[in-house]
Amino acid sequence: MNPTPVDLSRLHDPRVIDHIEKVDSRIRGGFRLCLDVLGIELPDYAKCKPAGRPSIAKLMAAADADSGTIKTYRHEKLKLGVFANVTQR
Repeated sequence: MNPTPVDLSRLHDPRVIDHIEKVDSRIRGGFRLCLDVLGIELPDYAKCKPAGRPSIAKLMAAADADSGTIKTYRHEKLKLGVFANVTQR
């Protein structure tokens, strides 16, 4: 059996990336397995995401980054910035 060269540039095609990101996890798992068996490094879009839900701190950091205000969840929690002199009722 003769080896067949593989064009790895096709893995970075936007259509391939879009398709792999949208398919069922079983299909994505098979894609990862095929690349692993062939000894091809996994592209970033094919890697597993961390299991479980993100922490509230990460969610709030993302929300704070989108809000465009200096009043952040972290500052409120640690009583920093505009929340430094707020008294509890």
